[in-house]
Amino acid sequence: MTSSTPGKVAIDPALFERARAAGVDVAATCHAALVRAIKEATHAQLRAETATAIAEWNDWAGSPEYPPSPRP
Repeated sequence: MTSSTPGKVAIDPALFERARAAGVDVAATCHAALVRAIKEATHAQLRAETATAIAEWNDWAGSPEYPPSPRP
């Protein structure tokens, strides 16, 4: 992933003009997309941390065999 400084984000000029012609507020749309991307990245990090914690717990506590073996 790359980063840009504010005011120096490259947008396809043709796409920008199509959006403006359609009445889309490009700045607001970009802002909303960034807010959503930040939230999704935060949730992904939380999911990864949760998965790590579960794996550590299962390693420590031992997880039951799944599927269970048939009992003789």
